[in-house]
Amino acid sequence: MLRSLFLLLLLALPLSAQEVDVSGNGRIPVRVLPFSGGGEADSATRVVVADLNRTLLIEAGTAANPNARATASAVWSNGTLTGQLTQGSASLFSRVYTGQSRRAAHEFADDVLFALTKVKGFSSSRVACISAQGGAKEVYVSDIDGAGAVQLTGDRTISAHPKWNPDGKEIAYTSYKSGYPDVYVIHLSTSVRSKVSSFPGINTGPAFSPDGSHLALTLSKDGNPLIYVIPSGGGSARRLTQGPGTETSPSWSPDGSKIVYDSDERGSVQLYIAPSGGGAGTRLSTAGSGSSYAAEPDWSPDGSKIAYTARSGGQFQVAVYDLATGRAQLVTTTGGLDPSWTRNSRHLVYAKGGSLYLLDSVSRQTARLDNNLTRCSEPAVSR
Repeated sequence: MLRSLFLLLLLALPLSAQEVDVSGNGRIPVRVLPFSGGGEADSATRVVVADLNRTLLIEAGTAANPNARATASAVWSNGTLTGQLTQGSASLFSRVYTGQSRRAAHEFADDVLFALTKVKGFSSSRVACISAQGGAKEVYVSDIDGAGAVQLTGDRTISAHPKWNPDGKEIAYTSYKSGYPDVYVIHLSTSVRSKVSSFPGINTGPAFSPDGSHLALTLSKDGNPLIYVIPSGGGSARRLTQGPGTETSPSWSPDGSKIVYDSDERGSVQLYIAPSGGGAGTRLSTAGSGSSYAAEPDWSPDGSKIAYTARSGGQFQVAVYDLATGRAQLVTTTGGLDPSWTRNSRHLVYAKGGSLYLLDSVSRQTARLDNNLTRCSEPAVSR
């Protein structure tokens, strides 16, 4: 089961017209002209260059590049960024972005990526994670490039399993603030925190439904830890599963009709899918990943894949299960835990050695996400 759940149990007793083939390690060269406008224009330029390179699909830089397939330029003026992408003399798009310059730059980078590859950008996403750099495990949030990290909790105890409301305005998580594992929801704009599940026993691993109205979570109030569903504002719990084992880490399908979770009902921890309205779970065969252990699933936004933590050769790795083919395969080779999809269902953020990494699940390229935090785990990406 989840390593953290073991601890909980113990304590609880033509680019404009076609999609570019970026399936290999090749990256599209793009020149980013230094933005004009002074002030924050220089920093916005650097943000866009870094964002594009972080996609692992584009090689961006400000220097002249005779091989550049496109050129990005922008003007920062009076709180707006006017960005343009050109190919030769042809304009691929021109748009105006308002608000804080870093946010505008992230959104521009997302549009550049989509225009060139038809892959949704994720630079404007944020990442929640757990960091124990101060001793206790607390919830932090940062931009996906690691900037602006903010500590959300100060409970000085164990916090775990942060998950975003799909609207990006709330985070649900588990905390031992009361001395027992309870589930809380934090409203990011007000920093107001509400306890939404504190049944006797274990309350852990919350995950918002696609419409944000409910949470799937693990409760042990009726015996062994099973998957339940409750209103996201708190209320009565409806048991979803009936298995004999310990079940954790629920993740909803994008249409809200199913929930994937992990269970040890057959001995080793494996993935199961059950209807969100209730019913028997069906085990997924993940033998293709070469692992008898599969946990911490995350359903991709396009509904086609499930990322999870596998154990192979005595080491935890990130794996992906393809629902159409039934094929499972490892997508990391040097270790990885707690995968979370970005909005494009191609890139993943995962944890390794106390740091966070970005992975292109197709090309298998990775990049470290530097958030100036140590002892990081359990990343969750806003979509």
